[in-house]
Amino acid sequence: MPLAKHFIEQGIKLMQINEYLRSELVRAGFAGVDLQKTPLGVRITLKTSRPGLVIGKGGKRIQEITDVLSSVYELESPQVEVEEVKNPDVNAQIMAERLAYSLDRGRHYRRAGYYILRKVMDSGLARGVEIIISGKVTSQRARTQIFRAGIMSKSGQPAQDGVDKGVAQCIQKSGTLGVIVKVMRADYVQGDGVKVNHQALKTAQAKISSNLEKTRVEKSQQIEEIEVPITKEARDLIDDVDEDDITEISDISLEPKYENEVVDEVKDNKKNNRKKSKK
Repeated sequence: MPLAKHFIEQGIKLMQINEYLRSELVRAGFAGVDLQKTPLGVRITLKTSRPGLVIGKGGKRIQEITDVLSSVYELESPQVEVEEVKNPDVNAQIMAERLAYSLDRGRHYRRAGYYILRKVMDSGLARGVEIIISGKVTSQRARTQIFRAGIMSKSGQPAQDGVDKGVAQCIQKSGTLGVIVKVMRADYVQGDGVKVNHQALKTAQAKISSNLEKTRVEKSQQIEEIEVPITKEARDLIDDVDEDDITEISDISLEPKYENEVVDEVKDNKKNNRKKSKK
């Protein structure tokens, strides 16, 4: 058998197994399957949020699944293991299956979409959610309805490593509805995140304030009294002033003079001026 044909057949078989397990474990919160070949056979790991429903009473249901995988899908001695998903509300595949199951039961697409959106965001473990429902949702013409909340990376390494994607289908009378759920995990560390170390900030502020205080003290100590030199003429003038010659200034009367007093004063000034001129 050519190598390319072998890989194609293995891919088709894996898709058929995935569809069978999804239809059988739709109420158990099916999140995916991992197949791994071992010397003893094929190890199949089922990821689910309700391991009890997968195992069944006394392991009856998991034995039925093992028989079907062995007879129908021709897997050599399959060993089925069940792995519990710790946080099902953040698992995109589980939430996509829940949304498809709700739509299959006749729930309105807006109510079902917003319910899943709130459930994922209320868990506190998701940074953003995007839900896409495409198909004949309300009429005979197909369209796409998108629900978004939070932050979602669309390109680059964060979109590959930090975003979990789940795909599910819902078959109705009008046609098939496709459901895509994308969840960006909150624990994924991005390069553009900024965290402030408040303790280091307080220490740096205290150090800067202490340095400012030191500089102020040093500047105040460096300031000295500036002596202005006095010239010889100014010093002689100060020495000539006799304190006894300084007369006390009497109170100045602000009362207006009468008209006769003004006239007499003018006459006296004229007489004085004539005497000075004769001399």
